[in-house]
Amino acid sequence: MRRFITTCVLAASAAVVMLANHPATFVMRNGDRVNGDLSYKGGTAYTLNGRDYEAQEVAVVAFVNDDPSAAELRQISRVDNNPNELDRHAFVTRDGRVMMGKLYKFSPDGETITFDARDGGRRDISANDLARIYINPGAARSVYSNILRSANQPVATTGVAAPSPAPPGSIAVNGNQPWTDTGINVKKGDLISFAATGQVRVASGDSPDVVADPNGANNFPAPRNNYPLPTMAVGGLIAKVGNDRPFGVGTLTHAISMPDNGRLYLGVNDDGFGDNSGAFYVRITRTGR
Repeated sequence: MRRFITTCVLAASAAVVMLANHPATFVMRNGDRVNGDLSYKGGTAYTLNGRDYEAQEVAVVAFVNDDPSAAELRQISRVDNNPNELDRHAFVTRDGRVMMGKLYKFSPDGETITFDARDGGRRDISANDLARIYINPGAARSVYSNILRSANQPVATTGVAAPSPAPPGSIAVNGNQPWTDTGINVKKGDLISFAATGQVRVASGDSPDVVADPNGANNFPAPRNNYPLPTMAVGGLIAKVGNDRPFGVGTLTHAISMPDNGRLYLGVNDDGFGDNSGAFYVRITRTGR
């Protein structure tokens, strides 16, 4: 009888293991993390430990404990609900491959993920082979913004001369901040010359290696409506006096007449800075009125 009972207990335990769903972590839009067993009943909600979470609430479904790298985050989209459906979600394998596509479903036990791949076809992949699924990649970039920031060059203090190998007397305009105080006050009508060098890398989801010189990067695949200077290419070197309207600097060789009295600021023509890197080095010369 004891042997029979022991056998029944072991069989029941094995059945429980077989029925267990796949462990996962939901990284929510607000940064909260929820751990549990993943299951799926269909529709737009994902289930963890029997509780349903709407897809729009979940930034990432993670199958490993470690956080993503900055290089991985730069490969995913900047926006949620990408109008191009096959760029909507990102599937990262445990060996580091990033595949773009659209999540179709989880299996009921959370063990198998089915998605429509950007390069064609509907695929199944085991949760054991995945590190993460970015459900809302724009929200994920916000949650992991500290990783992106730490991978960028340090932000220069206001008006500090650029470090070597920048030319002596120049100012570092870092790509990961909107404006840099030059420490120079100007008057309306002052003629100011700018000599700019350097490059800024502007991240853009599926085009992570867009590099801008002071004139900007014209091949950047994004609208410019929200940029400080929509008429200039993304990443270009711009300037403003106080809170006045920005104007383009780029690699202009002629002096520019200042539009107002006030403090002179230099900036980068972009609408998002947390995942940019690099810097421009600018020498400023007052040439008269």
